[in-house]
Amino acid sequence: MPTTPQFTSTPATAAEEGVGYTYQVTASSSDMSAVTFALSSAPMGATLAGNTVSWTPTHQESRVANAFAVTAMTAAGGSATQTWSVTPNGNINITDVVSYWGPSGANNVPRIWLPGALYPAALVPQPDGSLTRLLGAVNPDGSFGIPNVPAGYVWLQVGPSAYFWVATSDFDFGEDIIGAPETALNPPLATTFNYSISGLQPAQPGDYLSVRSEGEDLLQLPFPFFLSNGATSVNAVIPVSSVIDWSKIDTLFISQYLATTSGTFSGFALGPTQTLTGLSLTNGATNNITATLSPSPSASVSLSIKGTQWASTAASIGPSASGPNSSNYFLFAQPYLTDRLSGPFYAVGNGPSFSLLRPAPPPSPISTFSVFGLCGNSVTPAGFPSPTFPLPPIVTDVDYGALSYGDPFPSTWQRLFQYCQVSEVSLPRPNSSVTDTFLLSDRQITATPGGPVVPILSPVQNPMINGASIFQTATLNTTSVNLSWSAPAIGQPYGYYVTVYQLGTQLNGGTEQYIGVARFGTAKTSIQVPFLSAGNTYVFLITSETDGVAKMETNPLRAKIPNGEAGVVSAPMVIAAGATAAVKR
Repeated sequence: MPTTPQFTSTPATAAEEGVGYTYQVTASSSDMSAVTFALSSAPMGATLAGNTVSWTPTHQESRVANAFAVTAMTAAGGSATQTWSVTPNGNINITDVVSYWGPSGANNVPRIWLPGALYPAALVPQPDGSLTRLLGAVNPDGSFGIPNVPAGYVWLQVGPSAYFWVATSDFDFGEDIIGAPETALNPPLATTFNYSISGLQPAQPGDYLSVRSEGEDLLQLPFPFFLSNGATSVNAVIPVSSVIDWSKIDTLFISQYLATTSGTFSGFALGPTQTLTGLSLTNGATNNITATLSPSPSASVSLSIKGTQWASTAASIGPSASGPNSSNYFLFAQPYLTDRLSGPFYAVGNGPSFSLLRPAPPPSPISTFSVFGLCGNSVTPAGFPSPTFPLPPIVTDVDYGALSYGDPFPSTWQRLFQYCQVSEVSLPRPNSSVTDTFLLSDRQITATPGGPVVPILSPVQNPMINGASIFQTATLNTTSVNLSWSAPAIGQPYGYYVTVYQLGTQLNGGTEQYIGVARFGTAKTSIQVPFLSAGNTYVFLITSETDGVAKMETNPLRAKIPNGEAGVVSAPMVIAAGATAAVKR
């Protein structure tokens, strides 16, 4: 029977992306037969010449395990196989391109990487609980590369306070925005607009006129311009001192919004409109804006909202009794982007979208005009009133019936519906008589409703800190803090954000308040929170995130419907002054 050869060499397992890897195989046979070798299996590109395995790991082969097998054969017919795995250190490549969308498509603009900054960086966890910071540089293709990163999860820092828990090697931090890159004048100039607008539907009390650009922000004119009763035209000379470079704006959307009451619905519907294109505006001069509005084709939506279900999602989101304090919703058209969402997702009252239908409480719609920028989580400084939407919370099931509105926009534009419920959570400050107020948003964007509006996502369940409920104030004797939770009862999140608020004083010498100091994104249901310090007080906000395309470890800012988020907030947590701390590197 042929003698089995014995391997006398140990495979090398250290490797790095783009760097040649070699392993010299040796084996012997007790019958002194000659031994030859064959590469039984290996990653793409690996070769065996004589007894030397050679391989240069590609980007795709780095930071993942690559299996090798070499078979040793004797002249007498004996054989044995040696197997091993190599996981090369590799590059993490970050692309950060903002796609600005207009009528002719996307204008892709790479963000500029700041030289000498401490980020982007990969923060690699160490056995002692510390983090080793690995820096990088700009690649020839404009992406940012961090070399020689070991396999496994790292905190990828992409901004001064933005971190993502990733095991992937390619990360897209870009986003889609409607409009052109913003430019600003320095110093600001006084520019005058001479408006002559006709073709209005005879105005009723509460009607207003909107002049908008296609850019991201509300055009900085003193509009909405509320109309006098019965008006069919507007003539106004309006000076504006602004840093806006008006020469970059070549399109204006002019719309009359009609105060509308239908059954229990009271709000605004889009009426006559006109789009002015090919404009040539001059900074520091008088610009004549002449337009005749045309009636908009009529459309309708059957709208009902399951307010009881929305109220239920706000029942256990903080340490104190909580519930919604206000609500709001919009039906809107988003230009140019036919398959995704423009950011910022929460601000549909601003430029990336055009409202078709929105509510307002009676009897004074003029006094309740607001944009949708409140649809985000925030903290209100102690002693300040809490901002709310103009619409009271919808906590019962409401059926508004069929609601009509104008819709003159191209059929290729997406029609989207955003609903937002804001809840107020009061947090007594430890060792103080002060109470802090956190505003938590349960927000979603979907297609035009085809049935009752219900939550597509709920907050996380059973949130814990070091094994105890986050809803109980505690003093911790360590800076090693683990947050964990269970997945939401409703919806399929692509990940979660943990926002850390620290009790402190703003740089301008203001009063003591909770300040957001870091946000950590993860697809897991727990994180070890870094960078906490002894002697400080913290509050943790955990939001579940859902989206049709975003992935927390590869492309967290690219988005499409259905998109939404829901949050819970912890009680204040005090890190004792003498708490043990992990070493940070």
